[in-house]
Amino acid sequence: MAKHYKVLERSFINGRLCEPGDVVSLEIDSPGGHLEEVKAGPKQEKAKPGQKPAAKPEEKPEDNLPDA
Repeated sequence: MAKHYKVLERSFINGRLCEPGDVVSLEIDSPGGHLEEVKAGPKQEKAKPGQKPAAKPEEKPEDNLPDA
C-alpha cells in the first residue's frame, strides 16, 4: 500500500522534479533522508508520482506556456 511522504530537499522522484514541501505517494520499504512520512488526512490532496501538481490560481498552468 502506498504511503505519503513529504519531500525535504529537491529531488527527482519517478521522473518528476519535486520541491521541498511537496507530498508524494510511493510504495517503498524505506525512504531516504530526503523524504519524511506523513499521515494523509481526508482533506489533503496528494499528487501521485508522474502527475503534475495543480497550478495555484496566481500561476499559469504549464500547458499554457509557449513552446521553446
